[in-house]
Amino acid sequence: MNESGANSKKLKFSAVIRQNGDMDAAYVDVPYDIRKLFGKGRLLVNAAFDGEPYRGQVVKMGTPCYIIGITKAIRKKIHKTFGDTVEVTIEERS
Repeated sequence: MNESGANSKKLKFSAVIRQNGDMDAAYVDVPYDIRKLFGKGRLLVNAAFDGEPYRGQVVKMGTPCYIIGITKAIRKKIHKTFGDTVEVTIEERS
């Protein structure tokens, strides 16, 4: 887990794809305190999962840490599913 480019706050980390309850929906835990780094509780981001781009948001939804969703379409493109590890990058979008 490392933060590259402190000025741009582009975060890069590995995370396990988690299933949201019994749904065919997934997310990954974000191992950073988003409020501390960006001053916001909800952050609009340009993200990538194993290099596959995604526009979404990092939120805290009653979970112990911040999370970001990973769509079924992206999981299919990168050939990964629940329990697999994915490389994630996130950067705030304006």
